[in-house]
Amino acid sequence: SSPRAAPRGSVHRARRVRRAVPTRASAPSDEDVATKAGPLARRTAVLSTLAALTATALPRSARAAPADVEAQDATAADAPPPAPARRPRKRVLITGPNSGIGFDGACKLAALGYDVVLACRTLAKAEDAAERIRARARETGLDDSLLGELIPAECDLGDLSSVRRFSLSAAGAAPLDALVLNAGVQYSGDNLVRRTADGFEITVGTNHLGHFLLTTLMLPRLEEAVGTSPDGTNPRVVVTASEVHDPNSPGGNVGLGATLGDFAGVEASGADFAMLDGSEYNADKAYKDSKLCNVLFARELQRRLSAANSAVTVNAFGPGLITRTGFFRYQNPLFVKLFDFATNDVFHVAETVDGGGDCLVYMTTSPVLEGKGGLYYNNGIAPGEGKTGHRFDKGEVSAEARNDAEAAALWRYSERFVGIAA
Repeated sequence: SSPRAAPRGSVHRARRVRRAVPTRASAPSDEDVATKAGPLARRTAVLSTLAALTATALPRSARAAPADVEAQDATAADAPPPAPARRPRKRVLITGPNSGIGFDGACKLAALGYDVVLACRTLAKAEDAAERIRARARETGLDDSLLGELIPAECDLGDLSSVRRFSLSAAGAAPLDALVLNAGVQYSGDNLVRRTADGFEITVGTNHLGHFLLTTLMLPRLEEAVGTSPDGTNPRVVVTASEVHDPNSPGGNVGLGATLGDFAGVEASGADFAMLDGSEYNADKAYKDSKLCNVLFARELQRRLSAANSAVTVNAFGPGLITRTGFFRYQNPLFVKLFDFATNDVFHVAETVDGGGDCLVYMTTSPVLEGKGGLYYNNGIAPGEGKTGHRFDKGEVSAEARNDAEAAALWRYSERFVGIAA
């Protein structure tokens, strides 16, 4: 049957919600968005919109039949939704938790009692990470029973079908208090153009597009966590970026600087782009560009969630220069050894994995960030401060990262590439 025409105010609000989420969504009814119902109605309205969002991002076989949706809508209209129950523990999903600051952060969050979803490229890597987290806890005298639950899961960000499978698995089905987009690849020093399973340049394809789809599919799980966390705090998205997104930063001004330009590479080659700005392929710049994408994405997602009146917040951070993680394995080995020695032992400008992990935990748990979004924190050099001569504090993103039109354009291209309806 044809849908009932909504009053003008409802249509206006529905359009605002559609613009605020990563895909086409059906308009919420007046009952869903009525302000007299307060935060619970807001949560219901956002969840309804995100249910439609997720449906277009998943295979057709995974979607509910129209008749089922209509029956559910009719039932929901008959009675107000019950007040959400508080959960006993918080749950965080971390990508790249098997090495570097992702592993360190996962260890610390589990020790704090968080249930941690360990989203790795393979299940074997995730299971190995879980075992090493338990071993580290025992080494520090923490009994396994005091750890949060560790949930190993396969989620290959370089394969969008893997991301979709993860979202349909048990590991991706529970309310989520924090989504930490931490995984990353870089091939600096090797200018062979590598591709993801879907044919995208591997650095931007993994670091940005894989996370873009994952976030789209996990937004309903984040919204479900609103009002149900043990301490009443709101859900967060945390994006591990880097100061190299800024060509004027100490790390970003070495070699070619990050810029997406006017997306000439995308306009000329579509999904087959090698560089987003159309320049000659350079693996080091591709990594910097991917970090610029991370910051633009975080800011645009926060803008859209705020427009949808969502309680979910989004912030990005740069953990500092961390050389002892295997992240530079594609560089010349002699250069890596000299670079590591100079940055750690001579000039003392590098951060440790422990220090970077502390930054990730702060962004995920700090009450200072409760209810605050659209921020960027940077772990800058500050001789004599902290454990390693670094100060982690609110910073400013690059001029290009503040370009709202560019952020919106990147969002549109990303929707198209990962197969989400605009």
